[in-house]
Amino acid sequence: MQNDKFDAIPIPEELNQAVRAGIKEGLRQRRKLCRRRTAFRYSAAAAGILAALCAGMLLASNPVLAAKLPLIGRIFSLVQEKVSYKGRFSDDAEIYIKDGSSETPSGSEKHAAPSKSDNMAGKQTENLLVQTSGGLTVTVSETNCSAQALYLALCIENEEAFPADFIKTKNMDGYLPDYDSLSLETNSYYNVPGLTKKDRPAGGGYPTPYYIEGQFVDDHTFTGIIRVSLDEDLRSSAAAGTDTTLSSDKKNTAFPAEFIYYLEISDIYADLLQYEETYATDPETHEQVALSEPLKKHYKGKWNFAIPVSMNKGSVQTVNINRKNENGVGIGSVEKTNFEIKAELLLPEDAQPYDYIVAICDADGKRLESQGDNAEVFSTYGRNTQTVYVYVCDYIKYMDELKGDDRKLAENALFETEVHFK
Repeated sequence: MQNDKFDAIPIPEELNQAVRAGIKEGLRQRRKLCRRRTAFRYSAAAAGILAALCAGMLLASNPVLAAKLPLIGRIFSLVQEKVSYKGRFSDDAEIYIKDGSSETPSGSEKHAAPSKSDNMAGKQTENLLVQTSGGLTVTVSETNCSAQALYLALCIENEEAFPADFIKTKNMDGYLPDYDSLSLETNSYYNVPGLTKKDRPAGGGYPTPYYIEGQFVDDHTFTGIIRVSLDEDLRSSAAAGTDTTLSSDKKNTAFPAEFIYYLEISDIYADLLQYEETYATDPETHEQVALSEPLKKHYKGKWNFAIPVSMNKGSVQTVNINRKNENGVGIGSVEKTNFEIKAELLLPEDAQPYDYIVAICDADGKRLESQGDNAEVFSTYGRNTQTVYVYVCDYIKYMDELKGDDRKLAENALFETEVHFK
């Protein structure tokens, strides 16, 4: 069963049981109406969790040992199984920078790390993928790009120690995920027509990365992965392209085999385990409810990256279905990459997409989990997806009756199809 980030919101002890129950019910209703969600995954291997915790305690007690770990160029391999959007990103990754203490990592090195040069001396003076601001040094270490998403491996080093409250996997009672995360304030764009800085001005409501998931190597160092939805960025461009004053390039946006991704970070922050009282209005009863909001610690600065990316287009498999039921509901195609799978929903002209939901089950009939923020892009990690079963369901019925029982999907789906990949 999939889980939402709402499940990880801490409820302060000061609230009585009745208010807790009301808040939980409100969150349940919010999940029911919200199609976009970020899912938390839970570790099923108790031994793995124990090993990770033991390693964390060892590194926390010996920061010198942690500092000597070969991190740069190996972040994917270290954390790719410790985030909610899992995948073997280290395979065929583009590695921009190597830690001098590490062995040569697997993967390709198609791009040299961009740098500024000293024109007088003819020497490289600054690596543009390593930037320091506000006491934090941020390094873009590796990337892996599928047709659906771009994955970025980052190392964030702090001159001062991060607050212990940031390391919730170790210091927060009842914290369920087996990874930590930092929030980001960002702006992003591409050197692709329709997705340039001019097309996606800061503050224009376009999707940008707003968090990074990973682990703290020690209290000064965080390593993690950012997932950038290329699908979502294309949709945002297409929606903006409905304006007849825009150029034809913007209306026909597509990602080439190689492009530049610009990521501008202006704030890196996380919740503290300290709270202040605020008030919210219950949408049903209109009563004021007292809530305790966590305080936050911010690291503001300027980390602007121009990241050269090569897309792994050879890993994409697309199976065309192009079938509908008698009501015009069906599936156009199913696309699978090394990391995720999605299906194209077909609907009659008068139908609204938010009234339907697509679910995909693996070869064993078990539902796939969402990969990232889009509820209908699914992770293939650790699952047999050579054959998949795709279902289109009524959204309300799915949330109320079908979400927790994979066996009910086939008999209640509005449309279903079986898809085979090579």
